[in-house]
Amino acid sequence: MIGRYEEILATLPRDLHGECARQIARRLSVGSGIETIFNGEGGHFAWTEEARPLEMQLNHLEGLRALFSAPLQIGTYTFDTNIHFGLDRNEGLDAQTRVNSALASANDALSSGRSVELFEAERLAEASWELSLHARIDEGLRNGEIWLAYQSQWDMRLGHACGAEALIRWNHPTRGPIAPDAFILQAERAGRIDALTYWVVDEAITAALALNAAGQRFQMSINLSAQMVDKPSLVSNFAEIVRRRNIDARLLTIEITETSSVRNRPAAVQNLSQLRAMGFRLSIDDFGTGEASLAYLADLPSDELKLDRRFVSRLLTHDRERSIISATIGLAHALGQTVVAEGIEDDATYRALVDLGCDVGQGYYLGRPQAFPEFCQGLLKMGQRRFGFV
Repeated sequence: MIGRYEEILATLPRDLHGECARQIARRLSVGSGIETIFNGEGGHFAWTEEARPLEMQLNHLEGLRALFSAPLQIGTYTFDTNIHFGLDRNEGLDAQTRVNSALASANDALSSGRSVELFEAERLAEASWELSLHARIDEGLRNGEIWLAYQSQWDMRLGHACGAEALIRWNHPTRGPIAPDAFILQAERAGRIDALTYWVVDEAITAALALNAAGQRFQMSINLSAQMVDKPSLVSNFAEIVRRRNIDARLLTIEITETSSVRNRPAAVQNLSQLRAMGFRLSIDDFGTGEASLAYLADLPSDELKLDRRFVSRLLTHDRERSIISATIGLAHALGQTVVAEGIEDDATYRALVDLGCDVGQGYYLGRPQAFPEFCQGLLKMGQRRFGFV
């Protein structure tokens, strides 16, 4: 698959479109030794080769990719090209199935930035699951397979629970518990992340209203995929939910997660600024890893940083991580931000974070994710009777 192929065609006059495809096919033919190269829509080119050992095949494709290091010269136009390969080695299947498999793998290679994506035989068993995810999610929401767990967050200065994070869970009747990262990523690919997120928001608001009914302020954190942050409908949808549920937006914290990176940062900044003006608190999740870096802190409006558990888990044993955590807390406080430490697993780590001035803690030592009734009972056992739960 040729990256940005549609943009190349949009730049070229229509009478040069065929020449562009011919030049790409010519390079593929020279590099592969195959005379017949098929050209589909969207920058897809396909051919068949004689089977060879996998390592030899991958090396061959890397060599073929090197042929595209030189720019394409189409008339007076010059284009750099970025090529990604999808490879199907499942002999015995019909040609159309294998072509579709290779095309899907090429798309995956492009989206992930990898040179080659191999369509494994095991993935065939998963194909029907992924392709029917839309219906399976809807069914899971209806019958209670998909549900929310709540993990407590503790005010480390006062020493009591001050909030919770709503975490989505899926207990499938035949597959058992499905890892959230796995099905959230699938939901993003299937275009279902919006509906899933708004369901989470509604459920979490129900819990937040119950937790705040006695008058004690209790914050509720909700994850928001970076894939949604720049969408035009985001602000109006959140505003409608808050209006319909009659909840103070200041009781809700939106955590921007790193399931996928923000694509349109100016639009994301505008949306988040409007949400913050409505009263929502904004949190940068997994700070210090991936995209959640100083660039995010500089660009995106926020009220809170969440220290990733990978730093917290090494606090007691690695001086470098301790220095990073200490510096991050100081930086956040200088910017008027709250710091939440994830992954607190023991009392020693908790006390060390208190000494460093961390504001809020979260982790198994303070409370595991639980269904809402069990979560409320856990608060009671911790002496949180002030909430008035029975």
